[in-house]
Amino acid sequence: MEVIKMELMKSDVTVIGGGIAGICAAIAAARQGLLVSLINDRPVLGGNASSEVRVHINGSAYLGNSPSYYAREGGLVEELKLKIFHYNPLYNKKLMLSLSDTVLLDMVYDEPNISLFLNTCVHETGMENGRIQWVEGLQLASERKFRFESPTYIDCSGDGIVGYQAGAHFRWGREAKHEYQEELAPEVADHYTMGDTILFQARDVNYSVPYKRPGFAYDITKLEFFDSIRKGLNHRSFPRKINGLGGLWWLEYGGHMDIIKNNEDIALELRKLVYGIWDYIKNSGEFDDVDNLILDYVCPIPGKRESRRFIGEHMLSQNDLTEKTHFEDAVSVGGWYMDLHANKGIYDEGPATAWNFVPGLYNIPFRSLFSCNIPNLMFAGRNISATHVAFGSTRVMATCGCMGQAVGTAAALCVKYDTDPGDIVKAHMDELQTQLLRDGQTIVGLQEPLDPYFADGLTIRASSQRSYEQLHTTEEISLENALCLVLPIQTPVVESVQIKIKNRSEHSETLQVKLFGGDRKENYIPTSELKGYNLVISAGHDDWITLDLNCKKPEDDKIYIVLEGTASLAVYGNEEKMTGAVSFLYRPEEPSRLKKLNKSICFKDLLPFQDMYNPANVVNGFSRPYGLPNSWISERTEGQEWLEFGFASPKNLDEIHLVFNSQLNLEHFDDPIEPLIQDYDVTLTLEDGSEREIKIRGNYLSLNKHKVHANGVTQIRFDFCATYGSPYYEVFAVKHFAPKNAK
Repeated sequence: MEVIKMELMKSDVTVIGGGIAGICAAIAAARQGLLVSLINDRPVLGGNASSEVRVHINGSAYLGNSPSYYAREGGLVEELKLKIFHYNPLYNKKLMLSLSDTVLLDMVYDEPNISLFLNTCVHETGMENGRIQWVEGLQLASERKFRFESPTYIDCSGDGIVGYQAGAHFRWGREAKHEYQEELAPEVADHYTMGDTILFQARDVNYSVPYKRPGFAYDITKLEFFDSIRKGLNHRSFPRKINGLGGLWWLEYGGHMDIIKNNEDIALELRKLVYGIWDYIKNSGEFDDVDNLILDYVCPIPGKRESRRFIGEHMLSQNDLTEKTHFEDAVSVGGWYMDLHANKGIYDEGPATAWNFVPGLYNIPFRSLFSCNIPNLMFAGRNISATHVAFGSTRVMATCGCMGQAVGTAAALCVKYDTDPGDIVKAHMDELQTQLLRDGQTIVGLQEPLDPYFADGLTIRASSQRSYEQLHTTEEISLENALCLVLPIQTPVVESVQIKIKNRSEHSETLQVKLFGGDRKENYIPTSELKGYNLVISAGHDDWITLDLNCKKPEDDKIYIVLEGTASLAVYGNEEKMTGAVSFLYRPEEPSRLKKLNKSICFKDLLPFQDMYNPANVVNGFSRPYGLPNSWISERTEGQEWLEFGFASPKNLDEIHLVFNSQLNLEHFDDPIEPLIQDYDVTLTLEDGSEREIKIRGNYLSLNKHKVHANGVTQIRFDFCATYGSPYYEVFAVKHFAPKNAK
C-alpha cells in the first residue's frame, strides 16, 4: 500500500536547484512565458548565498579589481544584487540576511509562471530512449511526493543530482596538464576537488560573555597547522578586527575525499574546527576587544565549492579564459581569477589558494551549458562543462547566475521550436543572443543594433552634454608612486592633452611620460608601449602643462598616459568619477599593470576634440563601456535634464528600455549608488497631439523596462529629476521595441 500518493506536476521546463543559478534560470524562462517547476532541497532560496551558508554573490568584477574595470555582470544577476541591496543595505556586512532571502523569494513569487517546491529532494530520475522523462522529489515534512514532467530539464543543483542519475557524462577532480594543455593543471590527473567551508558570525553585545569550548571541538593549539595560522602564513590569517567577522574562507576541508559521499563527516570536522577556532579567539589572550563578542551564528551546513562537472559539447579550459577564445555561441561572461584552493584545505601545508590571473572579462559558450549525451539536459552553476582550472573562475555565484539566465532563456527557444539545446546552437543562436542582450545580459563584444524601423529619420536631442575634461582640481596626488591616466579616444589620432602639475621643491624635477595602448576593448590593460619622453618641471611650477601624445588610436580605443616622477611632483585631481576616463596607480610588475586609485587625474584640452558623451551614444548598441564610454552624460547640474527622441513618421511602440549607470566597476555596495537615476518622467507624444506620461519615483535598478503599447508615437521625452547623489545624469542605452506586427 502506497502511504504517500504521487502528485504529477507538468511544466515546460523543470529547474532543479534554487541557488543563484537556478533562480535566474527559472525567472528567465518564466519571463519568456514558460511554465516552470523550481525545485529546491532547502527551506530558503539562494544556495551558498542564502542566510544558511552566507557567501557573498561575487562575480566577474573580482571584488572591484577586474582588469576590465567595468566588469560587473548585467541582466538578472544585476537586478538581483540591486534588489538585495535596496531591501537590505547591510547585506555587505552580513547582517539581516533573512531579508536577503526574502528578496529572492519575492522575485520568484512575483513570477506567476513559476511553481516553487521548497524542502523537496529529488531522489530519482526516469529515462526513456536516452532522454529524461521525469524526476521525482520528496517533500518529507509535508509527506508529499511529486513527479515532475517537462520536455527540458535544467540541473542547477550544484552536485548535479539529476544529471548524475540520468547518466550524463561528468568529470571529477583535476585533469592532467596534457588533456587541455593547461599550464596550471597537474602532470597527472587525480580526484582532488576544492573543499567545503562552514562560515560563522561574530557579534559585539556590549557586555562580557564567556565561552566554553564544546567537548567535541578541537583544541586548535594542538593541531599541526596551528603555528602556521597563528603567524598568518600561506594566506591563512586572522583579521585585525574580529567584531563582525563573517567566517574564515580558508577554514576548509574535504577536497581530498569524496566530497558528496563524505558530506556528513566533512561537516562534523568543520564544526570541530569552527568551535575550536572560536575558543582560540576568545580565550587565548592573543586578540584584542573580544570579551564582548559572541559566536552569533554558525552555518548549519557547509558551503560546497566543487564536486561533479558535466561534460558538454565544449569543455571550457584555462586557455579559453586567458586567451579569450572567440565563441560564436557566447551567452554569458566570467572574470573572477582562477582561484584554485589547496587540496586538503586547512590541513594542506601549501598556500590556502592561488589566485591565478585572468585578463578581464571572457565569454562562456552555450555549448558548455548542456550535456553531450543527454539531449534535453542543460545545466548552470558549479556543475558546468569546465576543467578544474577554468572552474576556479566560473564557480562564483554571479557568474553562475548569468549562466542560469542563458539556459533559462534557451529553454524558451527549445519549447518554441520543439527542439533540444544542441539544435539551438546550430539554428537559433542569433535569436538567443538577441533576447539575452535585450534582457541586459553581458556578452563581451556583442552589439545590439538599433531597429531600422526606429532608426529611419530618428533625431536625438539633449538638454546638455558633459565636456570631456576634468577641471575641478581639489587635491594634489603625489608622483612618488607612478600614476596612469586612461583616456578613451574616438578620433583616428590623438595629438595632445593638458594636465595640471606642481613642483613642490626648490629645484627642477623630471617628469617621465610613457604612452601605451591596449588590445582588448573590454580591458584596461596597457599592453604595448607607444613612446616615451621626459619633461623638466621648473622649481615652484604650479600650472597646466601640455603633454605631447601624437599617436594613432590603439586597438582598444584608449590611450594610457603613465606619469612617473618624485615625491616633490604632484598632479592635481579630484574624487569625481568620469565614465571611461579612469586613473590608476601604475604597477608594471602586476599582470594587469594597473591598480585602482579611487581618484581622478584632472585633464583638459584633449586634441582633437572628442565628442565623447553625445546623446546619440544611447542607441549605439552597447549598454556599458566597451572601448568608449558609450553613454550620454549631462553637464554638471543641480536641476533637471532631458533627453528627447523624435521620429520622422509615427511609430508603434511596444516597450522602452533604459539602462542607467550603476557603477559597474564595483562588486558590492555599502552606500547608495550615486549615478543611478532615481526619479524620471517619460512623455510620449502621439500623432494626434495627445500625450501619455509615465512617472518613475524611487528607481534603484540599472535596467528599467516600460511596456507602453502605444501607436502613432512621434516623440519620446525623458525628464530626469534626481540621482542618488551624482551631479550628472547618465544614460548608457535607450532601446525601443515595436510590436511584432508593427512593421
